[in-house]
Amino acid sequence: MGNSTFSGPVRSENGFTVISKNATTGAITTVANTASTGIVTNKYVKHVGFATGVTVNTTAGDSPTIGEFTQPANTIITDIKIFCDTSPVIGTGDIGYEVGTSSSGAQIVAAQTDEILDGGTTVVEHNVTVTALVLQTQDGTTAPASVQYTSAERTIYCNITNTVDATTAGSFTFIIEYVQIA
Repeated sequence: MGNSTFSGPVRSENGFTVISKNATTGAITTVANTASTGIVTNKYVKHVGFATGVTVNTTAGDSPTIGEFTQPANTIITDIKIFCDTSPVIGTGDIGYEVGTSSSGAQIVAAQTDEILDGGTTVVEHNVTVTALVLQTQDGTTAPASVQYTSAERTIYCNITNTVDATTAGSFTFIIEYVQIA
């Protein structure tokens, strides 16, 4: 089949199917299908969500604006990064984070009290902090369900913590990557 280039919308009354052909075996695999609903039904497609406006507290402790992200049903969180939108200013101290299924919980990303800032006074604007997801036991007699997976829609709470008072709250965005399973 040759390549075609055209302008204008692509229309079909019976939907579209996107396929992948194995170069060695010639086997055809469906990558995406709109079927008759017109909605793309992909398996294992990566999505990105955000929890914005999470600030450093003016007194030591949890953020006064804990971020919330609605994780869709049948998805697995695969990565979380924290982006510094506006630099906070604190007395010499620490800024950390936690991500959980409850406010101030750490079920998805364990509490890290000084990973954004360790004994400093500010975070450079546009800094990116890479987090580590909580790992499940892999070699038990019964492997537990992953805390990153949910079969039902749920709220994920993203928290910034600080050990000393802040004079400027700053602002952070949590960038959450997840994969749709079904």
